[in-house]
Amino acid sequence: MYRIGPWILSLLAFVAISAVSLIGFSHHVEHDNPVLALELFPLNVEALLDVGSRQFVEPVAGDGLAGIAKQAQLMLSFNPGDARLYSLLGEAERRRSRQDDARAAFNRSLALTKTELHALHWALAQTQEAGDSRSLVDQMDALLRRWPDEIRASAPAIAMSFAAGERYDMLVQRLSVMPPWRSTLISKLAGNQATAVFAAQLLQDLAANASAVRPGEISNVVNGLLNAGKFEEAYRTFILTLSSKQLEVLGNVYDGRFTLPSTGTPFDWQIRDHPGVMFSYPGLHPGAPGHGMTLEFQQAPVRDLQVRQYLHLPAGNYALSLHATASAAVLPKGLLWSVRCVGSNAVFAELPIDQGSYPDHELSVDFSVPPNRCPIQMLRLSTKAVTNSWNDRYHGSLRFDAIKIVTRP
Repeated sequence: MYRIGPWILSLLAFVAISAVSLIGFSHHVEHDNPVLALELFPLNVEALLDVGSRQFVEPVAGDGLAGIAKQAQLMLSFNPGDARLYSLLGEAERRRSRQDDARAAFNRSLALTKTELHALHWALAQTQEAGDSRSLVDQMDALLRRWPDEIRASAPAIAMSFAAGERYDMLVQRLSVMPPWRSTLISKLAGNQATAVFAAQLLQDLAANASAVRPGEISNVVNGLLNAGKFEEAYRTFILTLSSKQLEVLGNVYDGRFTLPSTGTPFDWQIRDHPGVMFSYPGLHPGAPGHGMTLEFQQAPVRDLQVRQYLHLPAGNYALSLHATASAAVLPKGLLWSVRCVGSNAVFAELPIDQGSYPDHELSVDFSVPPNRCPIQMLRLSTKAVTNSWNDRYHGSLRFDAIKIVTRP
């Protein structure tokens, strides 16, 4: 019987170790240097996918496309279940204008994995061209569920593809069942000035169809519209997404008695915790009885107090009024309500609050909003402190209620 000599065994072991080392090093550099990785190990799938994705960013010559297709076919003989390789082959064939081969490769990819990213993008383009609205919605749903990172890049195309007609109605219907990508898509649409109005229309129609609209979605859209200078649309979106209970407290000042939880939108109360002050009002505890907002000062300086609400007042004459109750209030740097023009230094009204102790006092001040100069305003409670000096410590408590702005002759 023939025996393999020790030196042959050593040689075989050396070859095997060298091959394993080359394969290992190929995988080590497959993303940093995919070309080298393929030279070291021609069956490195990840390296080929990386080479293909990089070359497809720019136009590739025919020879290069043919080379990618040939390598993909070679690797498929060893990896017949890899949907990504079929997508790579499909893209190479598509760019070579071999549409039948491309279609076959992409369809094979989707047959293996319904959510393979590049094949799904191809299928979306094909479906859009064919005008199949139902399949387009289903494929978009599959894409955004499996690949949520695609939402940012896809949002502008979605706004264009589903702008009107049957497709728009189907998109609203799909959004109404709360897919996991809904809030993120609305946020990305709202953050783009070109698609913010489309996001607003979606929210308005969802609310009109009795679909639950989340406070965060409303806030994102309203803020996006304000940033885009779409003030009328921002206020309209706020109003049209209010519940019947919220509509009961709608006015020039929304919920001037602080009875409801904040929606978080700019046209609602935005009250932030502040060092040295404790806020209390029924809206902090849903279902709690009563009304009005109480400030308990903690014997500390108070600067940059954050109590505010955006207003949308047409040009005209108004009166700001409220009820105030004080208990041993010490306000060394003052405390005042003001109406200001957002985006400028214009102050239309200031209503200072007295120190001391007093029962339910009604305070008011008249003001005007000039025509064509200030489409959006802010009602704000603040002090005149410019530093946090402990020589200016606030004491006692104040309660505000029935804050309203009414028109006057």
